[in-house]
Amino acid sequence: MTGSPEVIERVLEGWVPASQAGTYYPVPFEMPPDVVRLDVTYAYSNPIGSDPHLTGGNTIDIGIFDERGADFLTDGFRGWSGSARSEFFITPDAATPAYLAGPLHPGTWHILLGLYKIAPDGCQYRVTLRFTRETDTAAEAVDPPRLRLSSEPAPIARREDGWYRGELHCHTQHSDGDSTVEDVIAAALALGLDFLAITDHNSLSHLQALAALGPQPIALIPGFEVTTYKGHWNVWGASDWIDFRTLTTPALNAAIEQAAQRGYLVSCNHPRTYGPPWELADSHGYHCVEVWNGPWVLFNSEALAFWEARLREGERLVAVGGSDAHRLRSGPGEIVRIGTPTTWIYCPDPPSPAALLSGLRAGHATISARPEGPRLILRSGDALMGDTIARPADGAVPIALDVRSGDGLTLQVLTAQGCAVEQTVHGDDERLDLTIDAGPSPYIRAQLVEIEGNTQELRALTNPLYLK
Repeated sequence: MTGSPEVIERVLEGWVPASQAGTYYPVPFEMPPDVVRLDVTYAYSNPIGSDPHLTGGNTIDIGIFDERGADFLTDGFRGWSGSARSEFFITPDAATPAYLAGPLHPGTWHILLGLYKIAPDGCQYRVTLRFTRETDTAAEAVDPPRLRLSSEPAPIARREDGWYRGELHCHTQHSDGDSTVEDVIAAALALGLDFLAITDHNSLSHLQALAALGPQPIALIPGFEVTTYKGHWNVWGASDWIDFRTLTTPALNAAIEQAAQRGYLVSCNHPRTYGPPWELADSHGYHCVEVWNGPWVLFNSEALAFWEARLREGERLVAVGGSDAHRLRSGPGEIVRIGTPTTWIYCPDPPSPAALLSGLRAGHATISARPEGPRLILRSGDALMGDTIARPADGAVPIALDVRSGDGLTLQVLTAQGCAVEQTVHGDDERLDLTIDAGPSPYIRAQLVEIEGNTQELRALTNPLYLK
């Protein structure tokens, strides 16, 4: 490069009324030619935190779309940091976490303001853009590679029983977490986890960071959390952006359909109080439900009821769990931690990320409260949970349950009609052969609970066996 850089500054400002709360507001601007760095800062009136309990002020999220477009389901997405950052930068080969490094082509770009909360008297905003230009530049920039779903066996120990444990939902500095992707991998390895999916909010930059690390001693499943103002959903196996600007059921269905067509596995996340809840309850097309998010006491009984209501209606949705951990550096009062809960996936083949995800898609999965916690495996003959079996003429279904570390807990076997069996577990490694009167139920599932007085806390949960 030759010559001195030129810096151009432009300010975008305006006002939005309270009636626009919960919507997205694109603000167009022109990207000049020869830009080698874009810096963005923003501020707004009467700011308050994003905690849903806080009201009366403004919370404005921010993101950016490039010249490829900002229309729904288009490809111009270059990053989103919510309200976690007041500034960011993008260059051809580096960017603030949550934003994508790459070309800064001239044309019409858009700042996307997410109007999460707007005060009764409205919100004044101000976005400052600084363009650094150099007329003599090096070769054309290209998008850095992202982590892709690999079919190559991961460099982890092969487990004789075919069961692998891992974390499906956690966050880093590439959205609103406090740690790097390296920190989270180290935490997962310290717990003895076999696989890990980092699912930052509306982010692809963590996938660039993971790809840059090269092979790791853990199976890395690419994905991210599609974070909307109507609910959150994970996509696993994903390396390309899925639109989060879904304020209606048709828009949500369209985005889920696009994800499914790309082969991604989609999960409805934490449908419960303060989840936030899944507001567009008549949506469809997702494959999984996150029935267990963080410690069980955090309203997870509501998510379990959400899932089971759909099972009773004949839907087949895979139950999954994930910690949703954001902070590794918090104090002793923090109860949300990596691996709490842990999802176990059955994978008889060499455990590649793709093979593990196939096992999860099949429902060959069970959830335990923590990596070394109690767990259950449900079978009927050669069929494993997630599989479909023929309904016996008399409705009597033989099942087998392997109970691990369950001494003193209560085993419950459930159908659509309610609890069919309830008994105390004796011993830490027990095999139980039972016959269940399934009646007209479309499924049988099992769980381990710890009962204290009138309350019960889930300690392990299976996916269902389905009945024809």
